[in-house]
Amino acid sequence: MNYSSLQRLENTNNYADEFKQFFQDYKKHVFAIALSILRDTELAEDVLQEVYIKLYQEMKHKKIPNVKAWLITVSRNTALDLYRKKKREITGFDGAFFERSEWVSDDPVDKMVLSKYLELLNQEERQIIILKDVIGMKHREIAKIVEMPLGTVLWKYNAAMKKLQKSML
Repeated sequence: MNYSSLQRLENTNNYADEFKQFFQDYKKHVFAIALSILRDTELAEDVLQEVYIKLYQEMKHKKIPNVKAWLITVSRNTALDLYRKKKREITGFDGAFFERSEWVSDDPVDKMVLSKYLELLNQEERQIIILKDVIGMKHREIAKIVEMPLGTVLWKYNAAMKKLQKSML
């Protein structure tokens, strides 16, 4: 084995480790975004897989400066594309929806809260709430991702929170 082959092998191992770490760090984020748009576990898992395939291919060719932002943007776009294609087939979720979903959270309280979000909010509100409260992004970052003015994102976030507060009284 020559030096360049050995160097390529070392780079591949480092690359695989880095990819695994990205998967562990951000899989719940990707899944939550897809789920907020699609409201279907299996389709959200398909998006998760497709996004990480895209990440793997992209990492081969170039360095991604902000992987989290890249993953969130690609997740949203992939889920929206799939939603447009399958709009008539998507029916929502059933009663056992969160019990089957290992990607959301291990905590039953988190599952109940997320379930409430999905049931009460429209698609835009769900995305903003999930990006802010589940993933922990700033309003300014959310505005870029959902391609809305910052003021609109703030207004929709506050309206969604009021809607949730009313329902919990």
